[in-house]
Amino acid sequence: MSDINNVHPPEQFKYKNASVRIKNYFQFTCDNRIYFSKTKHIDLKNQLYQFDVEILSPIDDLGLALDFNEVDKIYDEYIAPYLDNQLVNATLPTMNTTAENIALWIWDQFARVIPEGNKLEKLTFYENKTQGLVLTAEDMQ
Repeated sequence: MSDINNVHPPEQFKYKNASVRIKNYFQFTCDNRIYFSKTKHIDLKNQLYQFDVEILSPIDDLGLALDFNEVDKIYDEYIAPYLDNQLVNATLPTMNTTAENIALWIWDQFARVIPEGNKLEKLTFYENKTQGLVLTAEDMQ
């Protein structure tokens, strides 16, 4: 292996003017009552949901896009407190807490606080290991 101590800062930090799509993965467990009519519902205890977000981010002068940790902070501050280990019927806005509605709510939370110059492009939400849904910026216009 080579000696890392001999590595020096590059003359050029940014390879080229471009944007990249960064991707962060999240999961949360919650309790959830989903309604199929006014009288029919299903209760989900310890339901595991998973999702990832894709954000189009310009590369800055240091050759870096939006830091993954910044996206994690958005989730931890603005989204997780309403979802993780919660009864989502009590913490989310009044709505039927279907996967579709939860995904739309998550989209709105990311979209309103994402740092300027970055764009939420895609959210893939998994209700279980084999089923889910996708929201894209085009869909959300």
